[in-house]
Amino acid sequence: MVDSRAKGAAGERQVRDILRKYTELEWQRVPHSGALSFMKGDVFVPNIHNNYCVEVKFYKHSHFNDKVLTNSTNEFISWWDQTINQAKLAGGKPLLFFKYNRSKIFVATRDKPEVVKKYMYVSHLDCYVMESTSWLTYEEHRFINV
Repeated sequence: MVDSRAKGAAGERQVRDILRKYTELEWQRVPHSGALSFMKGDVFVPNIHNNYCVEVKFYKHSHFNDKVLTNSTNEFISWWDQTINQAKLAGGKPLLFFKYNRSKIFVATRDKPEVVKKYMYVSHLDCYVMESTSWLTYEEHRFINV
């Protein structure tokens, strides 16, 4: 059996490394996975205000499915709610990276894609979901203010 904390930490490292590659910023994992009252999210760029609060969820099964439309207790909905709440506390925009076993990494954001055409809009959650590397490659984002 896989330790869920170890899987979460591995996911955070993977997203950190992807963000480093695509943004050329020095992303780090948040100590204690956002449990500190003054630091929210799972990964961040240190010593500067982050425009996004980044949450990371890696799970065995997909939770982005038809239950997003029919079930208020769906895991994806809980993750998105958590991301929104963390972002409010951090003063940033919510950004959720998620994947399940043997899938690509996806991203959920409130920013409407301008270039990427393969995305889903979940209106009752006000979020756009797409494959993360497409979003990172083709969309314009400002993770920090320089």
